[in-house]
Amino acid sequence: MLYLAVQVHRSTRVAKLATQDAAATALREVTAPFMENAELERIWRVGLEDLGVLSVEERARFFHAAYQFLKAFETIHFHYVYGLMDKQLWEGWHGLLRHYIAAPGIAHYWKLRPEVFSERFSKFR
Repeated sequence: MLYLAVQVHRSTRVAKLATQDAAATALREVTAPFMENAELERIWRVGLEDLGVLSVEERARFFHAAYQFLKAFETIHFHYVYGLMDKQLWEGWHGLLRHYIAAPGIAHYWKLRPEVFSERFSKFR
């Protein structure tokens, strides 16, 4: 019985570590294009602060990036809520999320498309 308890504990720990790694990987995959493509970086940087400067096409690209970015955070939040993410790691992610949600472009997108996020994540933020 002790052996089984140890194995379950170890499996749970491995699952948590895998989840935490997957969360970081997902966010890196969303943000990597901003570092690799100067045009996407410019759209993201400008869109965060002043959507009015962007063309209609650029705003559409910014909104798509904002959706992917926030969905990655929604998944990270989901993992935390269900006990699959360490509290200290979550607090770091939460701090980063608060930083971006305060940006005018993300705040605008959040108000424009609240229905694309779960009720729990919408209430949380």
